[in-house]
Amino acid sequence: MQRLAGLQGRTRLAGCHCSGIKALQPHSVPLRTSTFNRHWALPPAAAYTPRNSSGSSSNSSRSNHQRHAARQQQLTSAAVPAGSSAVTQQQQQLQGKDVVIAFYDAYNKRDLAAISNLIADDISYHDLVYDQPHEGREGVMSWLKKIRRYAPDDLKFVIEDITDGDATKVGVKWHVECGDGVFFPFSRGCSFITLNSSCQIQTVRDVVEPSTKPGDSTLVLLGALTPLIRKLGPAADPANLKRLPIAAAAVWALYVGYLSIVMLSTAVPGAPAIATPPEVFEEILQESINLWWINDSLTALGLSFIPNVPCPPVSEAVFNFVLGWCLMFLPVMLTDGPSQKVEKKGAWFTAIMFITNVFFIPFMALRAMPEPLEPAAAATSSSSSSVAAAQRQRKVAVPGSQRLPSWSPALGAFGGFIGVFAIYWALAGRPEFGDLSARYDYFQTTFNSNRVFWAFMLDMGLFYIWQLSFLQAAPAQYKYVPYFGLAGWLIAGGTAADAEEA
Repeated sequence: MQRLAGLQGRTRLAGCHCSGIKALQPHSVPLRTSTFNRHWALPPAAAYTPRNSSGSSSNSSRSNHQRHAARQQQLTSAAVPAGSSAVTQQQQQLQGKDVVIAFYDAYNKRDLAAISNLIADDISYHDLVYDQPHEGREGVMSWLKKIRRYAPDDLKFVIEDITDGDATKVGVKWHVECGDGVFFPFSRGCSFITLNSSCQIQTVRDVVEPSTKPGDSTLVLLGALTPLIRKLGPAADPANLKRLPIAAAAVWALYVGYLSIVMLSTAVPGAPAIATPPEVFEEILQESINLWWINDSLTALGLSFIPNVPCPPVSEAVFNFVLGWCLMFLPVMLTDGPSQKVEKKGAWFTAIMFITNVFFIPFMALRAMPEPLEPAAAATSSSSSSVAAAQRQRKVAVPGSQRLPSWSPALGAFGGFIGVFAIYWALAGRPEFGDLSARYDYFQTTFNSNRVFWAFMLDMGLFYIWQLSFLQAAPAQYKYVPYFGLAGWLIAGGTAADAEEA
């Protein structure tokens, strides 16, 4: 690797046309608009001073750094429209190292807009502390926004050395400092970077110093595992875990437990669901006829042609609250990324509205299945490595990051109203059924004797888990607040801005 004392010019290299890259300096200006993107005057990258991992400068004095910075500012301020002859010589093609140094300079300045211009649309960024790479400009930018949210502003990368002389491949050795040049423990690392023909970063692999130092014990482990890995072959690759339906199997196991408990068990309150007493069925029928108090309203207006049979308000409130929650899952199910592999979602939703988790749990199990391979990957997976096949698995949006249908806010408002009214109804609806004390006694008695009522309470607990799963990337006030958080998220129309929270 070549030590650099600063970048004082550019090398003209064929095949690396600097298109779509925005200058990082504060006085840089747009030159002209093209059909591809904007062309920008990009003076030499921010003055670069190689440093060692102790944080000391490789140059003899800081004044050298200041002279480079002054020269850079001078070049930046000289930028003129690209259409003029004065800038023809200045619009030279860049070395890969210029772009990479500009990337780290923008990162240290928390300049996400500049970073976005420096990376390709199809970038693949694999920091090896993560199991899978961050794919695409949107995915990488979401990840960097998350880093910006949690990492202190004074935590900065310091380049120790960087390769030179290649327009499309760059290696960087770095460490991290905080405060006034304080070396951050276990922060040494290196990155391997490739650029496309437009001088935009296309692939990155970060290798970070481990925080534990197992030493020679890794040799013992290596000797013990090698025969096993040799025998397993490609199946030993951890990437294959992505293709195993482990999550789906867990949900199916939950389904077996749910049916066993609700339908057959005698260990929980009430008679098993398969032996539900006729009077309980009658109550459920009347509550279904009066779903969301529609029959009550029609009766009050003299428009109902169905007899209105009052039911205990606490039972009505629980019934309508559960189905209100059910209803609000509709736009989420229709737009959720992992749910796209489940066919006939309309039929699934109808069944869920009738028998709640008897059908909702199977839907979630199908949703939890691994994403199918893309057609090209599926056709070649038998001859490709398992890693390549896993990386070509179909990509889906992070749950809770999607935009919802235009009618979602109205549905969210309706669901929120149902929730509020159900709480009111449980506490004060149908005064003839007694005061708060009588209603609490009814709740305790019914919970301990009516399997259907008990199952509705269990459904609410499971619905909260489904809400957490569907709203993984949604802001916390929507994700973690049961029922009303989902209503608020629907009213907000969903969001794609917080996918990095997943």
